[in-house]
Order: sequence, then C-alpha cells, then structure tokens
Amino acid sequence: MKITLGRYLWERIREVGTRSIMGVPGDFNLQLLDYIFEVEGLKWVGNQNELNAAYAADGYARVKGAPGCFVTTHGVGELSAMNGVAGSNAEHVKVIHVVGQTLRMMQKNHMMIHHNMGERPDHQVHNKSALHVRVDAAELWDTEKAPAEIDRVIRECILQSHPVYIFIPLDMVWEEVPANLLNTKIDLTPPVDEEAEKNAVDSIKKALGEAKTPALFVDGVTRQHGALEAARELADVIKIPTFSSAWGKSIIDESEPYWVGMYNGKVNRPGVKEVMEQSDIVLVLGNFPSDLNTGSFTRGFDQKSTIYINEYDVEIKGRKLSGTHIKSLIERLATAMAGTALSRRTCAAIPPWPPLAEADSTTLTQDWMWCRFASFLRPYDVILADIGTAPFGVLQNTVPAHTHVIAQVYWGSIGYAVPAALGSELALDELHHETGRPRGRTVLLTGDGSLALTMQEIATMIAKDGVKPLIFVINNHGYAVERLIHGEEAPYNDIPPNKYAHLLPLYNHPDSAGAFRRVETKAEFDKVLQLPALQGDSDNVQMVELMLEKMDMPWMIKEMARLRPGA
Repeated sequence: MKITLGRYLWERIREVGTRSIMGVPGDFNLQLLDYIFEVEGLKWVGNQNELNAAYAADGYARVKGAPGCFVTTHGVGELSAMNGVAGSNAEHVKVIHVVGQTLRMMQKNHMMIHHNMGERPDHQVHNKSALHVRVDAAELWDTEKAPAEIDRVIRECILQSHPVYIFIPLDMVWEEVPANLLNTKIDLTPPVDEEAEKNAVDSIKKALGEAKTPALFVDGVTRQHGALEAARELADVIKIPTFSSAWGKSIIDESEPYWVGMYNGKVNRPGVKEVMEQSDIVLVLGNFPSDLNTGSFTRGFDQKSTIYINEYDVEIKGRKLSGTHIKSLIERLATAMAGTALSRRTCAAIPPWPPLAEADSTTLTQDWMWCRFASFLRPYDVILADIGTAPFGVLQNTVPAHTHVIAQVYWGSIGYAVPAALGSELALDELHHETGRPRGRTVLLTGDGSLALTMQEIATMIAKDGVKPLIFVINNHGYAVERLIHGEEAPYNDIPPNKYAHLLPLYNHPDSAGAFRRVETKAEFDKVLQLPALQGDSDNVQMVELMLEKMDMPWMIKEMARLRPGA
C-alpha cells in the first residue's frame, strides 16, 4: 500500500492534534492543499493574507496546545509570513509553516520562475532568509528520506516548542511512500536524564524544606512547554505564597488562598512587592526575563536564594543540573512534595485599590474600565490583548480560574491579536468537541492602531461557522503608547479616522447593525457588558467600539514607560 507524500504530511500533522490548517493558496501549493480533504478530521481555513495566517496559527497553538499549522506559496507567501513566525519563535510557540516550492527541475536549472529574484535565481534564498526564525526545517527532495524528515521536524516543533518549516517542491507532493509508515507514531517523549532529574527533585525538595519563607513564581515559558497542569498541581501541593509574571498571568488559579498577585519588579499593585521581598527562597518556573515581563528590568532574583526550573535544565542557588525537561520535572516534583511539611507563612492581605481619581466622572476612562471589565470575564475565556494599552489594563486585575490571557509581551507586533483571535476560536471549538471542556469566549481587545493592520481577518471570522469572538476596539485616536514614549502631538502617531460601524456590513455580517455598539460613557459600558450577545448568546462576531481620550492610559503602562531604559 502506497500513499502520496502530500497525504502522508497531513496525516502526521493530524496525528499530533492539529485539526485546522491556515494559509493562503498559491500556484506552488494548490495540489498539496487537495490532500487536506483526504484526511479525516482536518479542515482548511483560508486567511486574508500570509501574515494573518501565521498569527492565526500562533493563536491556535497557544490555546489548543497542539502545533498551529499554515501553508504558503514559495517566495512571496513565505516572506510575507515571516514576521508572524518570528513572533512565534520569540515566544516559544509551536508552529509548522508548510511552504509549497517550485519544481525540483526548476530549482536545479535556476529558472526565472515568478516569485524569484535575479536572472539566475537561487530558489532557496527565501528558505535561507528564515534560518533565524525557526528551530528546524525539512527540505523534502528525496522521496525515500522525506517521511522521516517530516516526522523529525514535527517532533522538534513539539519538544522545543518553537516553529519549524517544511519545504515541499510541487513535484514531490504526489510522490508515493509506504502507507504502513503511519503505523508507527511519532515519538514525542522528551529526552530526560532520569538520574539528573531525580537529583534535581531531591535538591529542590531539600532547599524548600530548609526555607523559612519560601515562595513560588510562575512565568510564561511554563505554559508554552506543556507544563501548565503540572504547575497548577505543584502550586496546590506546596501551598506557599505564589506569584506570576505578566506572561505567566492566568496559569495559576487566582482565587486560591496562596495566590498573592502578579510580581513585576517595581511595577505592581500595592503590597505585592513587599510580600515577595520577604521570601528567603523563590522557586521560579519557566523564567522569561524580557523588559515588559520584568517591569522594565526591575524584577530580579538573588541567584543565591533562587531555584530556576528551565526548559532543559535546573539552577539551584547558582548550581546547574542539565538533562531535565520542565514538564516532567515539575510533575515529578509535585509528586515528591505531596505530604511534605513546608514553612507556610500567612501573608498580609493585599490592600484594595485606592479610589480612582475620576470615579465620579461619567466619561469612560481606562483604569475604571479595566476594573469593571474584570467582572465580565468568566472561566474558560481566552483574553487576547493586542500590544498597546490593553495588556496593561487586563494584567492589573485578577481573572477567573481556567482563563487564558494572551499578549505578545516580548515580540510585541501590533495587529497580532486579531488573526490570533480566529485561531483561538477554532481551538476553543475543537477542545470543546474533543474533550467536553466548556466552550469559553474569545475576548479580543485591540487598539484602533493595531486593528488597522489586520482588520481584514474579521471577514474570515464572519464567514466561518462557530467563530464568534467578542471584539473590543479601543479608539484612542492613534498610537497611544508611542505618544506616551515620544511625540504626544506628533503627526506620525496619528492614524486615519475610521467608521468602525462599517466594518461588519463590509464583510457581510448577517446582523451588522445589531452586532455593533459604540460606547462613550461608563453607564453605556455597563449596559453593553450585560447584553446576552456578549455573554455568549450569539452565533457570530460582536464588536464594541470604546471611545477614550488619546492620552488616557492604564497606570501600569505609564509606570513601565517611566522606568524603561533610556527614558
């Protein structure tokens, strides 16, 4: 029995839990796309452009836990997507970028086929351009070796939690390979040195047992490498004061009595920093010390009193142990710590927020809005905040259990969150049908400047059954964060004004008038949040435009800007 290599590729991608394939058709991938429809459980989700496809695959992967996958054509398509792949690489996201290439004969003869450059073009130059945004690639030129190459890079994508590329020349798509290769599943077991892992667990257990005021700090790499549930179990076993970074927001249930808050160096709500600084040892899971994730580098731990559980090693008070893996190590540590008596201090209660200066105003303001918005969220929601003012508004409040807050705290590409919301919605639907998990809402928070870059993906959302995000557009008349940093009145921080009410009818929304609301006051905001359509009783996209002053911003972003290097 033989199957085509194209069919083999999609069967393997389906095997690792991916169901939705994003992308844009082009003349060097069309025949490859045909084979998607031969694989039970796979579906094609076309995007408005290749960059959006990369963003959508990223959002899908973060929510689903399986790799996001998208397809482009050679040259123009793959280069258009590179910014999105770079963001996935920067933030440890599992993405598979499949590129349909020119025929092998064309490449060998350096033919001047379109989508290339020069009079004797190197058709692989685009491939070489992507070397720094991926961890591995499969170049499928040899029929006999191609299946093993596909298996290898899918394994690397999952184990390293970074993007990979699969380059498949058009004439390789219909080459045949043995079907029985699919009988052996891809080995996704991480390489672990059992002795090193045991030593690490014993050392961590001993250090925590000797501490008088231990604390747990959870960062975002933990989730990206599949250790979310393990981290929650560990936190629930040891029950010591627990904190997160901005990127680690929502990993730990914030309703638990041992939860203290988000610790971001000098940029915290009152009381959090004081509790953290009383700790004599801190267990750090998945550390990620980028600027926005450390309060402009004001968060730091003393190496002599810190334990780091990283992706592939452990650092215990400055001593490094290699050969471990973050997920299996945390799982093993949770088991080992069960029943262990630790010193568990009672932390002082975090004081409530001080009254807002504009509390008596009827006009909608950012700090008031984000405090109110927290009560709108509910378990299993995905909150996607495009970089700008939105993440810093969401981060300042607690969120319900099992929510997932997503923001690009490192790559920070504006426009990311709109296509990522499409990926989130597809993933939420799949998780609900595959596991019975409650179907949460995708709550998209984007600024007007960010929305302008990728708003066309709303058309895809409207056209797809079951895709129904709630879109909140923060209309503050341009690039607010840039105004804060430099050029408050500079014309380069302005954007053309838009009539957002026209977006939904432009993309053929079935109820465009009923699905759009414009909010200017606090009373209107409260009323909108209570609408059944925003509570989840809707079958399609809902949009709310929030009218805010251009220099009105959450307190957190103001403080971050003040502390940033060079300010």
